[in-house]
Amino acid sequence: MRASGTTLFVEGQSRLHGCHPFSKLFFIPLTGVAAYVEPGTVQAAVFLIVLNMTLAAAAGVLPTAWKITWRTLLPLALFMLPIHGFLYPGNHTPLFSRQGLTLYAEGLRFAGTILAQLAAVLSASLLFVLTTHPADLIAALTKAGWPSSIAYLLGSPLLMLPAMRDRTGVIRAAQQARGLDSGANILGRIRSLPPLVAPLVLGAFAEIEQRAIALELRGFHSSASKTSLRRVPDSTAQRLVRRLFLVATVFLILYRIMI
Repeated sequence: MRASGTTLFVEGQSRLHGCHPFSKLFFIPLTGVAAYVEPGTVQAAVFLIVLNMTLAAAAGVLPTAWKITWRTLLPLALFMLPIHGFLYPGNHTPLFSRQGLTLYAEGLRFAGTILAQLAAVLSASLLFVLTTHPADLIAALTKAGWPSSIAYLLGSPLLMLPAMRDRTGVIRAAQQARGLDSGANILGRIRSLPPLVAPLVLGAFAEIEQRAIALELRGFHSSASKTSLRRVPDSTAQRLVRRLFLVATVFLILYRIMI
């Protein structure tokens, strides 16, 4: 397994890699509904996290998925746990008190539930991103009859975000070579933001223009029938699974409304 240089996609030959993009895409809203709506408990969220990480391990993308997950959720946890632990409106069971500040169990439980729900949806999304090449998603959308503009709009973030991440590292290294101190205290880091953000934004605008010109040269808006070099395999079983995912998602929402 190895990651592509311009996308988050990790090359592989697993069964999850071979699934149709829509099959993996339909799993994300099902995970979100199960985590937030019904049953919407921390136990359900933890089960989904374990399930998604198990699937990631089977697909060979667990190290990447785990790294992105903890790097995303750790800053949120450091912010949410103390805030809700001290200030959550439903607090009434103290766990720790010092100098007028009291940490409560209800706030920590609430923050933990939110973090678990976020982790469940994030891990499901990473399964899709890490095992689906953006070109396959665009090809699948186009084959399904979606307009080329909508297909590119949905697939292009998967191509642009990793490129922006790499460009950020290049800009930081270049500015540090010019004497920029981006590793100082918090005030120093705030002062270093404009020299980092301005080239990033300007470079993004330039890349958007270059992509637009490249697409026009390839007849992006042409009404003629287009062919694709990428073949996205599909099967009756996968179409059935997608329908089951959709039915389960709608059922959980309706069940929650009814009760």
